[in-house]
Amino acid sequence: MALKICFYTAIEGELGSLSRAARRVQEDYGRLVEVAASSKRGEGGRTAGEIAQLAGGADLIIVHLMGGPDSLPGLQDLVELARKKNIPLAVLPSMGDDNQQLLSLSNMMPQDYHRLRLYVAYGGEDNLKNLLLWAAGRYGGIEVAAAEPRPLPWEGFYHPDCPAPEAAALYLQEKLKESRPVVGILFYQSAWVAGNTVFIDELVRQIEKQGGIALPVFLYATRNDELGSRGLAWVLENYFSRDGRPVVDVVVNTLMFSQTMATPTFSRVEEKGLYQRLGVPLIKAIVSLTPFDEWQKSPQGLGPLDVVMSVALPEFDGDLISVPIATREETGEDPSTGAVLSQYVPIPERVSKVASLALRWARLRHKPNQEKRVAIILHNYPPRNDRIGCAFGLDTPASVHRLLVAMQAAGYRVEDLPPDGAALMERVLSGLTNERGWLDPRELDRRAAARVDGDTYRAWFEAFPPQAREHLTCNWGEPPGEVFNYQGQLLVPGILLGNVFVGIQPPRGFLEDPATIYHSPDLAPPHHYLAYYRWLRDVFQADMVFHIGKHGSLEWLPGKGVGLSGACFPDLAINDLPHLYPYIINNPGEGTQAKRRTHAGIIAHLPPVMTRADTYDELAGIEVLVKEYHMAKTLDETKLPALRELIWEKTAASQLDRDLGLEKEEAEKDWEGFLERLHSYLYEVKDTLIRDGLHILGQAPREEALVEMLLALTRLPNNDLPSLRERLALVKGYNYDQLLAEPGFFDPVQGRTNAEIMDEIEQLSRDFIQALAASGFSEEAIPVVAGEILGCRDEEIIRLGKYITGNLVPALEATVEEIGNSIKALAGGFIPPGPSGAPTRGMADILPTGHNFYSIDPQAIPTRAAWEVGKKLTGALLERYQQEKGDYPENVGMVIWATTNMRTGGEDIAQALYLLGVRPVWEEKSGRVKGLAVIPLEELGRPRVDVTIRASGMFRDAFLNVIHLLDRAVEMVAGLDEPETMNFVAAHVKAEVTARIAAGVEEEQAREEARWRIFSDRPGTYGAGVSNLITAKNWQDAKDLGEVYVTWGGYAYSRRTYGREAQDTFRRRLATVAATVKNEDSREVDMFDSDDFYSYHGGMVAAVKAIKGELPLSFSGDSSDPRRVRVRTLEEETQHIFRARVLNPRWIESMKRHGYKGAGDLAALVEHSFGWDATAEVLEDWLYEALAQKYALDPGMQEWFKEVNPWALQTITAQLLEAIERGMWQARPETAAALKELYLDIEGELEARTE
Repeated sequence: MALKICFYTAIEGELGSLSRAARRVQEDYGRLVEVAASSKRGEGGRTAGEIAQLAGGADLIIVHLMGGPDSLPGLQDLVELARKKNIPLAVLPSMGDDNQQLLSLSNMMPQDYHRLRLYVAYGGEDNLKNLLLWAAGRYGGIEVAAAEPRPLPWEGFYHPDCPAPEAAALYLQEKLKESRPVVGILFYQSAWVAGNTVFIDELVRQIEKQGGIALPVFLYATRNDELGSRGLAWVLENYFSRDGRPVVDVVVNTLMFSQTMATPTFSRVEEKGLYQRLGVPLIKAIVSLTPFDEWQKSPQGLGPLDVVMSVALPEFDGDLISVPIATREETGEDPSTGAVLSQYVPIPERVSKVASLALRWARLRHKPNQEKRVAIILHNYPPRNDRIGCAFGLDTPASVHRLLVAMQAAGYRVEDLPPDGAALMERVLSGLTNERGWLDPRELDRRAAARVDGDTYRAWFEAFPPQAREHLTCNWGEPPGEVFNYQGQLLVPGILLGNVFVGIQPPRGFLEDPATIYHSPDLAPPHHYLAYYRWLRDVFQADMVFHIGKHGSLEWLPGKGVGLSGACFPDLAINDLPHLYPYIINNPGEGTQAKRRTHAGIIAHLPPVMTRADTYDELAGIEVLVKEYHMAKTLDETKLPALRELIWEKTAASQLDRDLGLEKEEAEKDWEGFLERLHSYLYEVKDTLIRDGLHILGQAPREEALVEMLLALTRLPNNDLPSLRERLALVKGYNYDQLLAEPGFFDPVQGRTNAEIMDEIEQLSRDFIQALAASGFSEEAIPVVAGEILGCRDEEIIRLGKYITGNLVPALEATVEEIGNSIKALAGGFIPPGPSGAPTRGMADILPTGHNFYSIDPQAIPTRAAWEVGKKLTGALLERYQQEKGDYPENVGMVIWATTNMRTGGEDIAQALYLLGVRPVWEEKSGRVKGLAVIPLEELGRPRVDVTIRASGMFRDAFLNVIHLLDRAVEMVAGLDEPETMNFVAAHVKAEVTARIAAGVEEEQAREEARWRIFSDRPGTYGAGVSNLITAKNWQDAKDLGEVYVTWGGYAYSRRTYGREAQDTFRRRLATVAATVKNEDSREVDMFDSDDFYSYHGGMVAAVKAIKGELPLSFSGDSSDPRRVRVRTLEEETQHIFRARVLNPRWIESMKRHGYKGAGDLAALVEHSFGWDATAEVLEDWLYEALAQKYALDPGMQEWFKEVNPWALQTITAQLLEAIERGMWQARPETAAALKELYLDIEGELEARTE
């Protein structure tokens, strides 16, 4: 009787070898064994329960895992079944897993387990055949000879013309004698063993066809001395290097996961420098688990499993993420085992692109610098002259100038280089720009850097994929279109400096055709946009393209989310051009978008120096009066009435009474309570971190700026190091938590308020760091400095001093690598990987900058730490709502972005789950989220609150697995049998299902739609649309803004639905929203820093108002100090930011240091303020008045604007006048008149400049 074997493997490639082995046994020995085989398929994979069904009456069960016991849900049940039925079971590890743990789950003799493990680990048809023969003898009692397990090569050279490793090595050795660029290729040994190499063969052929030498190497990435695998490090050193120097010019990596870090799947030792030692670019070629037809039709592109394994985790190694070169295709069911077999099939056009991209990077190592041609692209949104080079937090002109100087020093042909960034901008502005209204067509043509002939573009256009051509023609008519068309030629904006082109990114298109904003979130870029990028490649012949700073429009063009096709517009534009992108380190989400959709190599740059806001002007005067009042209580009570009157007078004059929400009568009833609130508020503003100007690429903070940055970096704990301020407070005998919780409290023992004590602590911190600086940051000086500052010895302060001198100062000095690694990458070097985040949020260890940053493992969201902060945010939110309304909100509208959740590990997700009353369940070993558990109402202590989530398009692409997690949470809560007053989710779902069925909808569909809670952009598109509408001035009221918000964001996402058009459902959800919230986790960025903030959150507020007829309560969560979260209303947050930064002379002066760019950023701030007021009605008249007086009507500011960027002054004035015209601001007549006069004046000046 045949031995029945059930064989499950997580490594699907084994099935082919097993099937062939089973056929050979059957052919040679008859029905000796019967094999039922299966593998993990698709996103969900098989469960142990399904495998148990396959096992049936098996005589032997073999389970080959990848990732430990947790990787197969229900494995323990299978183990119990095998033991109960006395079926031999072998649970086998992949090479990096814990062998002993899995042996304990098996129920066979250790020697049998070991032999069986070797058969499977060595793999291949012969070993698996002998496994079957051995099993037949050992467990079937059949006398048959079986050979011992025989190891196959774990690594080796490969070539389709000579597949055997020895022959391939000799063949490739000859090839390497040719002077052509060499492309190393890494692929799995299992693919070589299984003969599944067609996609590698195609890649080799394409590289050779395009003039390169392909050097493919198969390997098992993990070193295993017991089994003989040498691992990736050995392969790189011995196959891709010779005498310590690389023999390859670039590596195309088809391996999955991260190879340089310890991951949940492979418990290898973290070794970040592995690829860095090789020193050549590393390009990730994606081998997708998705079938070709599914990928081709999908607007999503890659599924969640592919995103984790082939995109997010390889980014930890420094991979440049390219496109799918192969897809997994089923080849049919094997009759001998029942296994569904598959193989990886190449996508020839995508393979060709990756080969071309690799060879372009490779040639950078051989082409002389003086011959290289480099394009440097400045972002420009809105496309006006005040906003050229509009990178967030970066002095773009000065940064580009520093880059050009470094290039010139490295031998690049940079001609006629202006002396500084200001002069460079003058040159750019004297050429053709995107603002065309001031010039006649002939002058536009005269200023153009180049032209693309209409016939040339039409030829390019005809080579585009059909769907891209159709999309372009539908939106913009026949090529070459009207945008930038002068007499049939498309004009190219920018300037030429020898072999360097400094260009301006072309207009995206929404402002060229504003009507499309209402109905076409998937608007194609104009013909001119694609002509511009194709000109860079084919006419200018760029060897490298830089995009400077956060962020442009290229990476946000319509197309698949991840894993792009040739018809996706980002891919069509950037094509195969090597691409570098200096990007602020605290924005991993949007930087990741550039990495994944335009194969960008990120050069992380430092945020601007952060400094304490301090008090100023009337705020400083009031603070002095409060101190005088407290002194007078002790020294001279006769002064108190006059001081009271004066304090209130100054408070009212500076509008602080409005900030505090107090009338004079209320203040007088409890004057001491009022004073405490006032002083607390002043301290809160004073102690806020604000940016000190802008960062300049490659420029490390020096002198006082260095002191300020070190103070900011040590304000919060970093890993196991305490906060500097907190430790100093403790040493001085103060309760730090109490000081911060009640800063306005007057301590009669101390004779001063907690705020004054905190000022003392702040000064001690400053003294400590300044003294260290004076010592040259000498480690030997630390004990002396600490003793002088504290008057005693404290080991923790000494440890902090060592951290500052030994870690932080060198890390900040290494900021020069932002330029250094840019020059290295231009020479075809490797950009080392590194983490991302907000350094001043207790993440100082992510420094230095200059690296190709990565983000987070999507399956680890929310982290345990994020869960704790998310619970605090929820508590603070509900407490604030109860203060305002007296009960709980039934439905909270949440705005969720990728960036904040990458920085925080998913605090927003934690908040959403906790509102629902659901907690994550984590894998102990990996920290990944493996499931959810409902929190009982008794433990929760409140109702379950419903949520309506508007997620960004980037969040949808990066965290589809998290969307599925949230959807599962909603389904769990909706199905609970609880009182409706304690479960708002179930109540809402039940009511909607009833209403939808009554309206004629099928019950199953009604239930599915009633549970939709996550909404985002139309698949393949990005943005909320509201800011586009406001910038285009193409709106009348909140209804217009709300309609666009619903149109752009009304697409439902769940486990069963990907981007279903659901505007009506979205409206129904918004109609029940009682409160909205968006959380901010760092003061390095605030809600007035980008139009995205008001577009997403303000847009939600406007949409709720348009639907309900009234504004919802809207909140901003603040977890910039994760241990002390705050929740403010949007009005409160607006006032806070205006007080701390917007109206602060310190910040304004810091921006003035940056000339043109500083002025442009001030103009943007006024626009964002207007956008917030248009959507959420958060600006009171006095704030508009203050903006007008400080930014527009101050004579000194006017003079400065006119000198450095008069277009910015025009924008500010126009925006303030628009607020008056729309009735948003009831301006004083004299202010309105002065603004009108200023507008006419500046308009005349700008006209004169263009004549």
